[in-house]
Amino acid sequence: MVYSDKGYIGCFEMKDKESGRKQLLEYVRQLKNAGHNRIIAPINGDTWHQYRLMSRTDGSPAFPLEPHNPLWYNEVYTDIGFKPLEKYCSVAFPLGDIEEIPCNNDIIYKTFEPSDLKTIYDISVTGFVNNFLYEHINYEDFCKLYNPVLPMVDGDLVIIAYKNNTPCGFMFSLGFGDLFILKTIAVLPEYRKFGIGKTLMNKVIVNAQNKGFKTAIGALISEGNVSEDMVARYGAVKIREYTLYEYS
Repeated sequence: MVYSDKGYIGCFEMKDKESGRKQLLEYVRQLKNAGHNRIIAPINGDTWHQYRLMSRTDGSPAFPLEPHNPLWYNEVYTDIGFKPLEKYCSVAFPLGDIEEIPCNNDIIYKTFEPSDLKTIYDISVTGFVNNFLYEHINYEDFCKLYNPVLPMVDGDLVIIAYKNNTPCGFMFSLGFGDLFILKTIAVLPEYRKFGIGKTLMNKVIVNAQNKGFKTAIGALISEGNVSEDMVARYGAVKIREYTLYEYS
């Protein structure tokens, strides 16, 4: 995949190290010949889709939505000159005795209905615009990403925040068996001083706990992001690390 300022490599699987190196070097060569000196991988088109390599694990079972590559993939990238560009992690913590925190009375929190997907889209494209490697996505393509998982969504595990009747943030989470996955949190920039993100996370965690989920996963967090501090309050322990690479 090629953009005007950089080249992306994605949707790429390897059978073994030797053939993987050859194929990866060929992709690099093609992008260099096209004039793209900055090459980032793996990204399956853009960061709305799957990207990153799993680069470290505690051995616990993989959870839905995370990269599932063999760890030796990382050696292939670094052997031919790719360097770590960005680091991410997933964390886990037990549910069972987490208390609900007081919330700002000026903020209204509502559980999700399918008709709220456009609201989540609007918050996402504004709230994430300054994120690393952000690319705009139109609503039709956004729906293609979310429609497959909507039948699995429990509305109590997705909460939208409103201030003065204006949507200003959301927490999107999913349950799989007894595992609860904190997938996406977003708060519009002008509302980030009200503790909305902390409250959104707490509310879905308490709802998940009340529904009998045993373990929560804070999934695919950019290291150093405020979300890392938010899950740390619950005694979260790192279970996985992921790396995005760059060749230049």
